[in-house]
Amino acid sequence: MKCARRDSVLLDGSNRSRRSTRTGALPAQLAWVEKTDLEVERGASSETRPWWRQRWLTIAAGYSFAFLSGMAVAAWAKRSGGWQHGTQWERSLMIAWHVHLPAWLDALIYASPWLGTNITLIPGVLAGVWWLWARAKRPHLAMRLLIVQLGSYILNPALKDLYGRPRPDLFPHRGWYGWSSFPSGHAIASIAVLFTVAAILHRERGWTWTYWLLVPVSLLSLYSRIYLGVHWPIDVLAGVIVGIVWFLMTSLAFRDESVKERAE
Repeated sequence: MKCARRDSVLLDGSNRSRRSTRTGALPAQLAWVEKTDLEVERGASSETRPWWRQRWLTIAAGYSFAFLSGMAVAAWAKRSGGWQHGTQWERSLMIAWHVHLPAWLDALIYASPWLGTNITLIPGVLAGVWWLWARAKRPHLAMRLLIVQLGSYILNPALKDLYGRPRPDLFPHRGWYGWSSFPSGHAIASIAVLFTVAAILHRERGWTWTYWLLVPVSLLSLYSRIYLGVHWPIDVLAGVIVGIVWFLMTSLAFRDESVKERAE
């Protein structure tokens, strides 16, 4: 009788354990192990594709779409008239935005374009690529950052040489600028490169504050191109559109692989 009762108790405990497992009430140790395995899987998902085996066709298509989007804005601007000396609304907007500001704010706007120019971005990006590759062991993300910077750097002069729009003639030009006016290279880099950095930091560290920081920084940099008299508003608009297209297409190309893709 005692053996029967003991067997009944053991059987009842085993049944309760199975019921707890079915209802999702895992022991704390098992839950911690599963959580750790999930975090490891998420952290390694972006590295399942070797750095040299990328979605090169998607990247090439992204560059083509970004270039074509710049051409589309240029075609629309030329049909609107005022390509050489600005449309009426562009001139009116530049005059409205060219206001007298306090010295400290003027100095801030004058310095803000350096956050979105390739002169400062390229050294920072190369340092980030080295850190991702050598220290963080994320060659896949290092390749993403490098390609985004390279594409941003090439898109700007390629479109400038194709169209050669003159710089605005309303005010003296201030700050850093080069080549022709269309499109704004600062706008391309501010959107494509800086938001790629924010996306990588969010992917690796879970940070979201970088997005909240970049939005006002990017808006200030874009405004400065018109305030400093070096770009027409259409130039800035074209740079933003090209930057968004390049950012979205490279994000698509470097997205984490699905289970089906990993199986293949």
